[in-house]
Amino acid sequence: MSLAEQVQKLNAANKKLEKEIKRLQEENEFLAEASAFFAASRQKYKKAKEWNLSP
Repeated sequence: MSLAEQVQKLNAANKKLEKEIKRLQEENEFLAEASAFFAASRQKYKKAKEWNLSP
């Protein structure tokens, strides 16, 4: 395999990895937002329960 072919192969692999990193960052952002949503919901339920209110 020539040097040019190796560089081309590495560039393709790099592009694929960058795409995967972007996808994982988007998933992490979504999961962080979902986690915050459910944590707030749980706190709201906990406070309602302390005051004997319906959630």
